[in-house]
Amino acid sequence: MADIHATPKHQFVEAALDALSTSDRLLEGTGQPSSKASPSEMHAYAIDSMYQASSTLLHCLKTNPATRADFQKILSNTARYYLPQVAAASSGDIESREANGCKISFKPSRANDAHMYVIIESLGDITFNPTLIFVCGTNDHLERAELPPAQNGRVQLLLERDSPMAHGLLDIKTEVYLK
Repeated sequence: MADIHATPKHQFVEAALDALSTSDRLLEGTGQPSSKASPSEMHAYAIDSMYQASSTLLHCLKTNPATRADFQKILSNTARYYLPQVAAASSGDIESREANGCKISFKPSRANDAHMYVIIESLGDITFNPTLIFVCGTNDHLERAELPPAQNGRVQLLLERDSPMAHGLLDIKTEVYLK
């Protein structure tokens, strides 16, 4: 059922995804193994923090550049906040990323050198409460994490410094989407 409050852009995207999903279901009935990710599943994975992606989708996102490009288009159309690649003169670790009304800061843990804090904060948006973070790299790097509820315009995560998410966030060549 169409959302009467959706913008024409979102209505078009949803209609296109529904049509592609129907096409995928029809092709699945041919007995051919599915090696493609469903556009409707990619959309659900991009916007719903409770959605559990299929192994087919996760495999396609990891191994198929066209699927990753399609998924990144969905992210760019649905994300509330977008933080582009960081323009930095050096290749060392960055301390923050900032754009579009939000800022992400990185702080080492004082209690454990193997941990770091990621602090996501609003820059003036009183409705700030992102639920998902995506980090998209230039190769096969794509990370997704569910975020805890914002408190006073801030979300705080504790990450292993060697985790793929931490590496992605600190990489100046990645793009970050918050939903």
